[in-house]
Amino acid sequence: MEIRSATMHTKFAGSHVKQIYWVVAGVGMMFLISLVNYQALLDRIHWFYIAAIASLMAVMIFGQKYLGAKRWIKMPGGNHFQPSEWVKLILILAMAKFFADLRNRELPGRIYESRSHRSYPMLLVLKQPDLGTALTYIPIAIMGVFLGGMQWKQGLLVAVLAGIGVGAVFFVPGFTFLRLTRSSG
Repeated sequence: MEIRSATMHTKFAGSHVKQIYWVVAGVGMMFLISLVNYQALLDRIHWFYIAAIASLMAVMIFGQKYLGAKRWIKMPGGNHFQPSEWVKLILILAMAKFFADLRNRELPGRIYESRSHRSYPMLLVLKQPDLGTALTYIPIAIMGVFLGGMQWKQGLLVAVLAGIGVGAVFFVPGFTFLRLTRSSG
């Protein structure tokens, strides 16, 4: 109803019907995916992770630029695919598998190894530039680390180091991390 009322007298009138179809399809897919054995996914996560990294690299090569950012790959039939969205799911599974495999081993030294699981996709998404999506990878990593067994003292150290890193990146005079784009028209 909100979409219908917001688009009623615009060129997007009727788009609420398309949204209903997408919701029905999404709920159907949710039930189909719930039938999948997640252990089988975890056993093959390294292949999914490689495909995720490859799809993010494909954006750099084949991606279409819209409003100053290259985030989408144009697919046959006029559809577009945004790899950074499905990479979120792959990252969740990769972090789960990494920390499940670490069970009963020395965790503190291995936590820093997990940064590669989140750093490569995050850097590739920042290159597009898509800060919003890249920032969604951080809570995934934090939850993976804490559910993997990080103690609060170690977490505090990581938080302080992250704060220093953010301060160094965002508060250095003259350093531009992302550029603002303006649409002409």
